[in-house]
Amino acid sequence: MSALPIDRGWAFMVVLGFFYSSFIMVGTAKSFGIIMAELIKHFNITTATGALVIGVSGAVYTITAPFCVAFGELFTQRKVVIVGSIIGFVMVALSSLLVNIEFFVFFYGVGTGLANACFFGNGLVMVGTYFKRWRSLATGLGLTGASVGTFVMPILLEALLETYSLAGTLLIMSAIYLNGCICGALFRPLSFYSRSPGRRNPSVQELEPITKPEKEEAVMQASTEETWTEIGNEAANMEGEVELKKGLLAENQTTGDLTEPLAKAAPPARPVWRFRLCGRQFTFPVIIHFTVLKMPVVIFFTLFSFLVFIGYFNFILFLPPDVLLRGITSFEKAALVSYTGGGDLVGRVLVGFLGDLTIIRRYKILATSAILCGVNIILFEVAGQVYWWMAIHAALYGLFGGCYVAINTIVLIDMVGLEMMPKTLGVVLLIQGLGAAIGQPIEGKIRDMTKSFTPLNIINSICMVAAGLLLFLYPLVKRFQNKSIKKAETLEVQVKSDA
Repeated sequence: MSALPIDRGWAFMVVLGFFYSSFIMVGTAKSFGIIMAELIKHFNITTATGALVIGVSGAVYTITAPFCVAFGELFTQRKVVIVGSIIGFVMVALSSLLVNIEFFVFFYGVGTGLANACFFGNGLVMVGTYFKRWRSLATGLGLTGASVGTFVMPILLEALLETYSLAGTLLIMSAIYLNGCICGALFRPLSFYSRSPGRRNPSVQELEPITKPEKEEAVMQASTEETWTEIGNEAANMEGEVELKKGLLAENQTTGDLTEPLAKAAPPARPVWRFRLCGRQFTFPVIIHFTVLKMPVVIFFTLFSFLVFIGYFNFILFLPPDVLLRGITSFEKAALVSYTGGGDLVGRVLVGFLGDLTIIRRYKILATSAILCGVNIILFEVAGQVYWWMAIHAALYGLFGGCYVAINTIVLIDMVGLEMMPKTLGVVLLIQGLGAAIGQPIEGKIRDMTKSFTPLNIINSICMVAAGLLLFLYPLVKRFQNKSIKKAETLEVQVKSDA
């Protein structure tokens, strides 16, 4: 090959691979409530124990995702995704033996967590590597797999459970994870284009059409994810590089941190970890930087993300067993989850257009989305046994939840700037993911104590509404941070003058 297929050719096969990996990851995660209802009946366990499965999966994903991205840089994203697919296949297949609940928690929870961690971040990196001009569009198309998966998987799982029982359904799910190897095979590394037989090596210009800052941006996007549940379409709606750099320049000029144009500023060296394995020395980037918690804005946004993610994901997890107690049939239950996926897809597209219009500050859009999503959770509870009413609020929950997921990272960029965003995002995702993983068994315990899902819906609604109201206080927190920075600079000048 004489040139790389940037924005053309094989690049769209990479998008296809990322679409399917998002389909697997988010579709199975958001549909787990259907599996959980069967687990509770099969093992005769409490709701808290059933929720522990997805809690373990979320915790494993949150902790290992940054390292899977780093290993993708070391060994290529193709290899990491294929290994993750095989891990998911083997461990989910073993969980189908249904020996006991502890056995299932380990193999299903750890297996899906590791597989999802290998899939998502590396998929974002590959899309960012193969696309330059159409990067946002390509990432958005790939991430629609999450919405489609949420729409399709609930009905599919319900049909499989009716036909093949729980054990057979888990075996088929393991085969679905094995198909992730196809996604990995599509993630062709760029080095492939320099090794075609019978041709000279391409020139440096051909081999390196993507500059180093752009490559770092692709790795930055991989940290998103936002979430393993979702965390996802933020990069799809990200503005072009020029606009982001303008925003960063304006942000820094406001705080007095930058007085020279960004084009003249030298990018800081990226911290790395070094280690030796089998006689070889490896390095991979440091992704989690807890020092960013010294910034009041980062603490503020982390608290917001912690609250909103608890309410957002836990509602969809407990929805299937909740509606079963209201007398809803199995397929109607699955359809409710599918409605959330349809609303999610519409919300992602809608907020992309609204956020780019700059009519409303993006943090206000995010705050409003969180509040309205929380309001629809409590209205879903009020709907009682009226199916059409529940369907409306399930779809609206998906709509406003999709808006939240799509614009979450863009708002973080607005708050801390593009340069600080990769360091900040790693810490935010770690804390919010661990909080949600812990919150699921706790809410399950509350359900077991009260024998009702009503307290859970109230808690989830309050968390989301409180998070949205909190976010409206951002201007106050920003002013406080700016005053602290100016005060520190004044003290530094006084110390130097005294010296």
